[in-house]
Amino acid sequence: MVTAADGAGRATTVTRLVEHLRGRGWPVEPTLVAAGIWLMPPSPFVPVGWLLTTVVVAWSQRGDALLADETGLLLRHRSRVTRRYRWGEIREAELTRPGFGQVALAVYPNGGPWDVPGPNSAVLVGRIWRLRMPDPEIQDRVNALLRSRGVRTTD
Repeated sequence: MVTAADGAGRATTVTRLVEHLRGRGWPVEPTLVAAGIWLMPPSPFVPVGWLLTTVVVAWSQRGDALLADETGLLLRHRSRVTRRYRWGEIREAELTRPGFGQVALAVYPNGGPWDVPGPNSAVLVGRIWRLRMPDPEIQDRVNALLRSRGVRTTD
C-alpha cells in the first residue's frame, strides 16, 4: 500500500503518483498502477487485477522492437523510432530479464564510476514481452552483433 508522507488521502496520493509517472513518459501504466493501488488493500481480486494489468501493458507494447543500424541502437515504441545509444557510447551490454514476461538489453554506457546510467549502472533498453529467454541461437546473434560493433558482452 502506498501512503503520502504528508497524510494526504488515497485519491490525492494516487493522483500524485499518476502525475509523477506521466512526467516520466508512462501513458498507460499509471492508470493501471493507480487502479491496482486503489483496489489493493480491501479487494480479494488483486491477483486478477495484476494479471489483467500485465496483459493490458503487454498488449499495449506489442509492436515494440529493439533495432540496430550502422550508427547504434534504435527503439521502436508505438510506431515511433527513436535513437537510444550510439555504438561509441556503449561500454558493455547483455540480455536480461527485468521482470515477469520481459526481456531487455541491459546497456552499460561509457562514463564515470558515479554516473547513472553508467559503467556501473545499466539502463534497460527495448523491453520486449516474452515469457522465456530467447533461444541460445538468438542470444548468440545479438552478442555477435554487439561484438562486431566493439561492444563487450557478458556471456
